[in-house]
Amino acid sequence: MRNFTYITEYLPKRYDANAQQEHDRELCYSFKDGILYDEVKNAFLEKIESITGGNTTDWVVCFIPASTEYKTRQRFSRLAQVIEDAGYVVKKDAVYNKYDTEAGHIAGKEDDPTASFGFDGSKVNGKKVILIDDIITRGKTYGNVADKLENAGATCVSGLFLAKTINPDYHQSSYDDDYDDYDSYDPYYEEPTYERYNGSYAQDVEGWSDQDIDDVFDGDPDAYWNID
Repeated sequence: MRNFTYITEYLPKRYDANAQQEHDRELCYSFKDGILYDEVKNAFLEKIESITGGNTTDWVVCFIPASTEYKTRQRFSRLAQVIEDAGYVVKKDAVYNKYDTEAGHIAGKEDDPTASFGFDGSKVNGKKVILIDDIITRGKTYGNVADKLENAGATCVSGLFLAKTINPDYHQSSYDDDYDDYDSYDPYYEEPTYERYNGSYAQDVEGWSDQDIDDVFDGDPDAYWNID
């Protein structure tokens, strides 16, 4: 069983949002750009404390890289320093950008979204790992990274995300709001369609479905070129 938890929810921009949802969107956008609000900083520290029980010896904190080394540093450097200052061990290079996947060079939805990542098992061997990222939608990247860290010697991996994507158009199965069994995690189900974005590069060439474009690109297929 693999667990993850998250701080808030992310409602895609195509949906009308209330004031709280707009606020949460802004937190996500700012975090992606390397802005660490006190609200987010404190929430991450509280979640880490809850997961570890305050044990700073047996746990290490790692991050799921962004699409480029620069974006990874921009996004996580401030949070990494805050976590270190709180007494936890941070291994920023346990998972790293082996090479950049700049916009326009990504070959659609790869079977392995972690193909551009490098792993240093010596950083996690014999340790429990908290694996941090910004937003989780379907969890494939998280699952692949966690698998590789465990194969490298981590005793367990717990995911921690700023937000989880919600989609009001999908039917949601019952699940715990805080922790899920990743291997059986499938809260949303909808048969993929390929009609609404015909003529776009993202759909016609790269094969992204209507639902993928809605979820990942907020309904804007041109945003494919800014994929992170």
